[in-house]
Amino acid sequence: MRGTFTATQPSKAQLREQVVNLQAQNKELGTYAATVAHDLKDPLYSLLLTSNLIMNAPELTQVELKNYVQRITSTAYQMNTIINSLLLFAKVSNTEALVEPVDMDRTVANVLDRLSDSINEHHAQIAIPESWPVAVGYAPWVEEVWANYLSNALKHGGPPPRAELGASLQPDGMICYWVRDNGPGLSADDQARLFAPFSQLDPACNSGSGLGLSIVFRIVEKLGGQAGCESELGQGSLFFFTLPATASI
Repeated sequence: MRGTFTATQPSKAQLREQVVNLQAQNKELGTYAATVAHDLKDPLYSLLLTSNLIMNAPELTQVELKNYVQRITSTAYQMNTIINSLLLFAKVSNTEALVEPVDMDRTVANVLDRLSDSINEHHAQIAIPESWPVAVGYAPWVEEVWANYLSNALKHGGPPPRAELGASLQPDGMICYWVRDNGPGLSADDQARLFAPFSQLDPACNSGSGLGLSIVFRIVEKLGGQAGCESELGQGSLFFFTLPATASI
């Protein structure tokens, strides 16, 4: 004999929560779409303008032609960076990562290698500890966190930039990793906006989608930790993130 199946109806409180969540997602999608359109429009216009200059000026010298081609290449790299940031933001938001003990020494070494050109260009001084406490996480995402923090220290520190990397075990069983810079510091209002999606503290001086620190926030939250900043004007900034320590610690 067949049993009777009764569907469980969601409560009014559950329905309200679903509506609130959908409204938040729709708002974020709208902001996401606007960011894509805005951030890709300017470099695309630059590509079109430079291409038209080359096509309509056949008398260009080799030096002039080389400069225009370099401008096109630079703009293409800028667009690629924006697209990669947007893709990573979407991936982190919708993917569950397989967590395991992170080889932090190798992870930080990868970041230093990625940023070697910028480090040399800024004559930056980077201090790292001899060893790292081991945390649980997803190494490719943790690498992006370090890359964002260190890249910001290079851009806004100095001159020359000095960045100190470190870590410490907390009483709650989490490990706090951090980057301390020698930049101008941040006001309380700026700190409050740091990790908001699509937010830039000074759009006139920065390019890109303003996704860097919001990606950091999403990654660390997904991995069971927290991200934040401690700063005072004129005293530099300390950007940190926490991850669960391994059971052996």
